[in-house]
Amino acid sequence: MGRILGLLLVLHVLLLFLPSGSADYLGAESLGFYVVATYEDAAVLSLEYTTYSPSMSGALVPSTCCIHYNFYINSSGAYFMGRSWEAPVVYQYRGFYYLFVASMDGSVRVYRMGWGCFELVTTVKSNTGEEPNFAVAVPYLVVQTGENELIAVNVAKNVTAGILDLRGAESGTYFKGVTVVEEEHGVRLTGDAPEETPRGVNVSVSGNGLVIPGTDIELPMNAVVAHLWAVEEAGYLRAYELENAVLLVPPGLMHYFAPDSNSSGELLEFGNESVGIRGISSVSVFYYDGGLRAFSLGEPVGSEFRVTSENVTPTGCSVPRAYALEFWAAVVLLALIGFTWFFMVRR
Repeated sequence: MGRILGLLLVLHVLLLFLPSGSADYLGAESLGFYVVATYEDAAVLSLEYTTYSPSMSGALVPSTCCIHYNFYINSSGAYFMGRSWEAPVVYQYRGFYYLFVASMDGSVRVYRMGWGCFELVTTVKSNTGEEPNFAVAVPYLVVQTGENELIAVNVAKNVTAGILDLRGAESGTYFKGVTVVEEEHGVRLTGDAPEETPRGVNVSVSGNGLVIPGTDIELPMNAVVAHLWAVEEAGYLRAYELENAVLLVPPGLMHYFAPDSNSSGELLEFGNESVGIRGISSVSVFYYDGGLRAFSLGEPVGSEFRVTSENVTPTGCSVPRAYALEFWAAVVLLALIGFTWFFMVRR
């Protein structure tokens, strides 16, 4: 119910911001780009895609709203993680980022992101026939897996940590750090607040180059423009600084197509720009680590976003050295305490 109300609000806002010029087109699509996590020289990006079609009054209204296409990006390329109802939410725990993804198949997929590694930890099926209802209180993920059942998973150990029968639970029950609240149309789960998303900076145009503020990096304009839909886009790119690299992401875009007799061609809107274009191609992000590379994500075709990048290949994560040392130090300390106690008792 909460998502339905949220979508109605989003649709209302989108309709308010559709320009009057949209009446001259029979279709449109919007793309939003959100970097949700960065770690070392890698990032996770969520691309939000919405399509628009004419209503009975002739105005364009959202027809498929807010599908998220998620990508893991590192120095070797951009890799597809799958689609989701919302952008992944991110939590930090013992040296790793854990990403929780409400997948389109009704499951919650949990990824672990660390130093040179990225892997799928577990998948928990909701079995409710709807968007998964879940909350996180690290290291616990609590998912509603049935009408009257919650399951808690310790994602750090990838083990089931408990099962709660909702028929015997009171509203306000505290389950593995998550508060369970009974509402008219089901239960609401409340856990920890996720990590804040990384903040990017706007690039600036200087002659034939793009300057990234706060760095001494200046990129050749022609190398970037070759992968954009319009030259004007270059001045609206956002830069996200990684440990030894920079990720450049396009601005949010609105693309009007299928022009009627009152319009002369396709239209692209972003920032304060409204630019006529002949057509579009693939959508790319840019990765700079001393050399500039464009990584294609896919191509919007008016009815869907067609992913062209490869699927992500997991690379296993091991316990960070710092935590391994802490563990063995604790073992040695406990052993010394045990030996000391043993000899004191004998004496």
